[in-house]
Amino acid sequence: MTDPTTGPADQSIALADYSVDDGNNNFTQNETPDPTPARAALVSRWQGIIQNSKKTWQDSFKQMRDDMDFLAGDQWPGEIDKKNKYVANITQRHVQQRVAALYSKNPKAVVTRRKTMDFRIWDEKPATLQAAQMQLQQAQMTGQPNYQLAALIQDVAQGVRKRQTLDRIAKTMEIVFEYAMEEQMPSFKSQMKQLVRRVCACGVGYVKIGFQRLMQRRPEDADKITDITQQLKTLERLMKDAAEGDITEYQAQTEQLRLLMQDLQNAPQVVTKEGLVFDFPQSNSIIVDPRCRNLRGFVGAQWVAQEFILDVDDIKEIYGVDISGNYRPYINVNSSPTVTVAQEKDRERKMCCVYEIYNKSDGLVYAIAEGYDDFLKEPREPEIKLERFWPFFVLSFNDVENDRKIFPPSDVSLIRPMQKEYNRSRQALREHRIANRPKTAVPAGMLDENDVEKLQTHPANAVITLNALQPGQSVDNVLQVIKCPPIDPQLYNTDVIYNDLERVAGSQVADLGGTSSSTATESSIAESSRMSSMASNIDDLDDMLNDLARTAGQIMLMEYSPDTVTKIAGPGSVWPQLTVNEVAQELYLEVEAGSSGRPNQAVELANFQKIAPTLLQIPGIDPLWIAKQAIIRLDDKLDVTDAISDSMQSIVAMNAAKQPATGNPASDPNLQGQNGAQNALPAPQGPPPQITHPVPGQANMPLHP
Repeated sequence: MTDPTTGPADQSIALADYSVDDGNNNFTQNETPDPTPARAALVSRWQGIIQNSKKTWQDSFKQMRDDMDFLAGDQWPGEIDKKNKYVANITQRHVQQRVAALYSKNPKAVVTRRKTMDFRIWDEKPATLQAAQMQLQQAQMTGQPNYQLAALIQDVAQGVRKRQTLDRIAKTMEIVFEYAMEEQMPSFKSQMKQLVRRVCACGVGYVKIGFQRLMQRRPEDADKITDITQQLKTLERLMKDAAEGDITEYQAQTEQLRLLMQDLQNAPQVVTKEGLVFDFPQSNSIIVDPRCRNLRGFVGAQWVAQEFILDVDDIKEIYGVDISGNYRPYINVNSSPTVTVAQEKDRERKMCCVYEIYNKSDGLVYAIAEGYDDFLKEPREPEIKLERFWPFFVLSFNDVENDRKIFPPSDVSLIRPMQKEYNRSRQALREHRIANRPKTAVPAGMLDENDVEKLQTHPANAVITLNALQPGQSVDNVLQVIKCPPIDPQLYNTDVIYNDLERVAGSQVADLGGTSSSTATESSIAESSRMSSMASNIDDLDDMLNDLARTAGQIMLMEYSPDTVTKIAGPGSVWPQLTVNEVAQELYLEVEAGSSGRPNQAVELANFQKIAPTLLQIPGIDPLWIAKQAIIRLDDKLDVTDAISDSMQSIVAMNAAKQPATGNPASDPNLQGQNGAQNALPAPQGPPPQITHPVPGQANMPLHP
């Protein structure tokens, strides 16, 4: 049995649940591989490298599997009656709290133009530009051209035009990236929350970025884009099997082929989509070069492989290769007891272990299967060329400095000793309470079976007649209550366990739903320490999202066609006509700092409120720009362009404008002086009112207005 590993997120099949099938192989060998000796030697070499690497990391992979089982509630390993053992799953509560604190919002990507000096002549001062324009106008009026001023004006126009183009490209990229995340199924947010949960359970998590278009199928089986690719591939495989005689008219595949052909014939013609795909492989399905010194960035690694558990038909549909009879099969060892041996030998239940190897040293991607002597597809460069080469992004929280154990411990591993001790303490208390139930002792042979049954099953307030009790004899002479040792509460106290839990994982009793006896000051200090650690983990998550978004931006520039971009972003979108390297140097896609839950929106809004009054007093500041900045910081989805009218003044200016004249001072505010219509009010009658104010130590003195 090989080392326990798992396939990607959508191939939720653990290799630990499969064992090598050493029985007779009943598969028909349709295609016998015939590679050259050098090619076969290269395949064999890679298979050996993968197996040795899996042995190197087998302890880490086994720990990941144990931690996942422990988090799911299997916290009494090795116990026969573990289902009836006491389990208070504090670990699961801790992980839920961590996920809620670390990832709580949808990430929002913002494409930012890199700051550059785009003007060769202009010093970017408005006064210089205004003076140059006035001098140029005077020169044109006098008929004496000034070529230096003309060059400055042209330099300004070119630089502004370049910035405007890049800004429109940036906005287009934001729309396309947001669309790509919305198209993910399941949603990107739910998968990211699952990734954080996986990191807490396994210590490390991965995100794999890719691009899918037209009729391609990938081993991840990611159904992120709606098309008929899978149906067509399945149809091709079934038609090939039918042509080779593998499917008879009595087999179930014949009916499947007929229904599939009927469905494809009746299906409307659709245009297949293209777009980004984000996969989330299992933590123990990524096999790293043992030379790797740090998982983040795979420092020191020359290759990274991903493991898939596929059956023969999947391999045939994905790679177009029939490996029947030429691979190392695995069968499910956890199948139902009702499954017969004959069914277990069926081809649909036999799985194969496939590896896709990204080799950085030669820049090629290899696809091999255990026991198959040839490559599943011709080695070639990755379909998507990335600056970082690796399509995998790593997320981890409990990083340690150990070049021999690059996989950091998970939260579950850190909490495991406290969780087990808590369960043992509560289980011992349960057993003690059960052992202390009331018990009665009688001399042997004193009571017959009827008397024993009456004492055990009597109802409340019952009158019991005992055959062994003589008239006038005391019951205490027959029955004696057994005194049990009292329960010492301190013996089963769990406060020390919570203290260790707080020091190791940062979770207080109050965080887990209970209360503690700590003072308010102690709780405040502990909470401050926990938030500092949480902020560091949020930074790790934001950094990973930032790297993921920046790489996604590069892929979009390389892979998206202008027609697709126009369909997604609208006819006003702009897609670069420059080379990819030129645009990648001008733009970068970053995730907002508050996207993963960090509360910095209030800080940004407060800063804008402080600077806005100063901006309003600076000549030449565009009010539309100020309105857009305010809407962005309020995180509102209002589109200010819908409310803009070039020929209309501001509302304040319109209110301050003079009203049309009526010729009557009583009704025309423009003829009524400073107080307007209030001049038409009748004058007050009688003496002027006296207003007093208190003066300390004196009588109230009248004041005349």
